[in-house]
Amino acid sequence: MIMNNICNKNLLLVFILLLVGIAILYNMLTVGQEYSKIVDAGVDNMKKLAETVAKYLPAGGSSNLTELKYERDFLHIDPECFDTQAFYGGVKAKVCYLPGEGRELKKNGGFDGQAVNAIVKAMTVYPDATFLDCGANIGMMSTVVAAMGRQVVSVDPMLEHLSYLRKALELLGNQNNTRLLNNAVSNETSILYPYTKYPSNKAAIQMYTEEEIKKNNYIPTGPAVNVVTVMDILATIHTPTVIMKVDVESFECRAVSTEVAHGKSGHLIPFIIMEWILLQGMPEYGDCVDWLLDGGYKPYHWVSFTEFTKEEVLALNPWWKGPVVHDLIWLHNTADPALLKP
Repeated sequence: MIMNNICNKNLLLVFILLLVGIAILYNMLTVGQEYSKIVDAGVDNMKKLAETVAKYLPAGGSSNLTELKYERDFLHIDPECFDTQAFYGGVKAKVCYLPGEGRELKKNGGFDGQAVNAIVKAMTVYPDATFLDCGANIGMMSTVVAAMGRQVVSVDPMLEHLSYLRKALELLGNQNNTRLLNNAVSNETSILYPYTKYPSNKAAIQMYTEEEIKKNNYIPTGPAVNVVTVMDILATIHTPTVIMKVDVESFECRAVSTEVAHGKSGHLIPFIIMEWILLQGMPEYGDCVDWLLDGGYKPYHWVSFTEFTKEEVLALNPWWKGPVVHDLIWLHNTADPALLKP
């Protein structure tokens, strides 16, 4: 009798423990589901945060790089666009233009055609190269190179310009060939404001510090942007060869710094085309010519490919004195000018 009571008590205890275990397991499962929901939501939020951070932190590059990737990054525009003329090798593209600029562009099939031809030929000679377009504007060069099926990095301080460029790329499905960076380019990082006294010619925009804007009572043409160096940008380009165009309204030599000219990025940069009509007024002008020459580059006329001496380069007129040589092509000593001339 006593043994039966003991067994019954043990069975009751086991039963009670079993019920307690089931209750605990049920609570754990319920809480686990809620916890799983919390974790899933947290992961989703982290993914979104990672995408946002990735926009500003391209792999290997500076945190100041502002890369535009998504539709929300661009202005909502419905621009008029046109087909370009055929360039070297028969390549054509689309260009979308700012209001009021269409007549001459459509008539001529674009602008800076001789410079575009030189760039297309260089990209043909160097089939592994990425094209770095500093001062892309609405993308005359970028759209054509992208239409070749090549990789392009386009940099411009005006969101408006990059929005028009993006539209042109989308028309031919070339947007995935091109990275768009909403930055100014110089020799050190900072924040600058775009301004031009000629609102109808936004290609003439120059960059100013906040102090300069206030001192001159300028009204900025657009929002302030981060300034990056070409070395920052090159750190995000993984092809061994880079073809460069630099048109940054008097900051060309600050973009093509001595580090760039001497190959410190590790890239081969055999061809650099630079606007050469504003540099003469900059304090670094003479030094810039020296570091390009010391880096193994020689200067050539952008159309005839006539080679210049150092003295001839230093004697070139700025636009306000004229006549001018609008662009210079600097070829590295590993490049063959006869092969590169269109």
